[in-house]
Amino acid sequence: MTRLRLFYVSPRRLALLLAGLLIALTGCGPVGDMIGDREPPTPTAQAQMTATPGGRLSVWLVTPTGQAGPPGGIGTPEPASIPGGNPVGPAATATAVQATIAAATATAAAPVSAPYYQPSNCPQPGSPAPPTRPQNFADYSMVVGRYLSNGGSPTVLEATLRNWGAITDTGGLVQADTDLTGDGVLEVIVTLYNPTVYNPEALLNAGQLLVYGCDAGGYRLLYNTTYNPGLALPELSRVGDMNTDVRNELVFFTETCNGSSCYKEARILSWNAVLGVFQELNNGQIIAINGRLGIADLDGDGILEISAQINPPGTTAAGPPRSVLDVWDWTGAEYVLARRDQEDSRYRIHAVYDADDRLRAGELRLAIDGYARLRDNNNLQAWTIAGETEMLRAYAAFRILIAYARLGNARAEDWLNILQGENPPGTPGHGFAQIGAAFMDNYRATNDARAACAQAISTAAGLPNVLGPLNSYGYANRTYSLADLCPFA
Repeated sequence: MTRLRLFYVSPRRLALLLAGLLIALTGCGPVGDMIGDREPPTPTAQAQMTATPGGRLSVWLVTPTGQAGPPGGIGTPEPASIPGGNPVGPAATATAVQATIAAATATAAAPVSAPYYQPSNCPQPGSPAPPTRPQNFADYSMVVGRYLSNGGSPTVLEATLRNWGAITDTGGLVQADTDLTGDGVLEVIVTLYNPTVYNPEALLNAGQLLVYGCDAGGYRLLYNTTYNPGLALPELSRVGDMNTDVRNELVFFTETCNGSSCYKEARILSWNAVLGVFQELNNGQIIAINGRLGIADLDGDGILEISAQINPPGTTAAGPPRSVLDVWDWTGAEYVLARRDQEDSRYRIHAVYDADDRLRAGELRLAIDGYARLRDNNNLQAWTIAGETEMLRAYAAFRILIAYARLGNARAEDWLNILQGENPPGTPGHGFAQIGAAFMDNYRATNDARAACAQAISTAAGLPNVLGPLNSYGYANRTYSLADLCPFA
């Protein structure tokens, strides 16, 4: 068995052993050389945390023009919301340095690009005396702007303009409840007549639209229509968001009339904060002729469309007019003419055209219903053609006859009897009775609507002026040929 032996070492002996061990390990000089006589260590450089040493850091210090406003809203950007500048390192190549110097020189030489309109605080409300009416209407906009800049109240301004005769019970207003520029400040919209030429008995009276906004502690004219004695006072249609872009648009129209028609032209204005001006959002003229302009969400997409009725006047040369409805819709960039819809027929000939379109499209049942309704509709208007009502009723009966034959329906025989009974020789519709009889004679023999149509057309070619009445509705309406009488051939 191996035994473990313990040896006693005195404290003095232990100290001597440790000292010798240290000398053996160092092998160079006394212990003091290790502890306190060495050169101090070289300090470690701290890492650069914010920029390259010797470089240049470029940051925006000026609020972007046109962006002043309350924190968190449309206005001055919040801290850290603008990306940082571009660091320029000290070790750039000669080419890069030269390019940087050239770019800086060009930038310094370029004129400062800034919007013309820079919003600021509005003047403090005050109680200035109402302005004196100018003698010249061209000075009204200046006088109104000066009064507002002196702290004048829009309410007092409206009362003053009413006293001048520039606002009447039929038109004119002062509206100061909408921020059109997005700067958090309400603009002042004014429409006013020229009181020196205002005539309460006139159909239209000329005037002007003015829009004022705060600028450098006063009010400046941001937009105005040109005064034209031939144009009626601009009329506001809407002051508010049209296209869900969280900005308010200004929609108004002007009107002019001549001997036969009145024309309304609408404009959609939106503020461009970069240019500092109002710009039109419609990419063409929005015109209503003898009709109304409307604003509504017609397709239920949350965006407001503008509708314009066009009711052109009827003339002897053009014939009876057909009303249409234009719809202007938002594309995401502008308002464009999205569609043009024909409105319901007012004249009998247009109801005939609608039923003809159904027959040509192969919608035979709908065509039959259309012809039957127009035959009995006493609300449809006639044009200036002798025997028009009888002639068109006969034409409609003939078309019902051939449609039933095309369907293989025995009611074709019934309609031949109606056609011949209503249109004896000497009446305006007798020619269509003859064509219908020729059609049915062939159809009974062949049971073929195409062959029967060919026979009907051949018969019509031998009749005197059978198409004359149908082709007497002016250049704005349709012209028929013999082939159009029976479209199945």
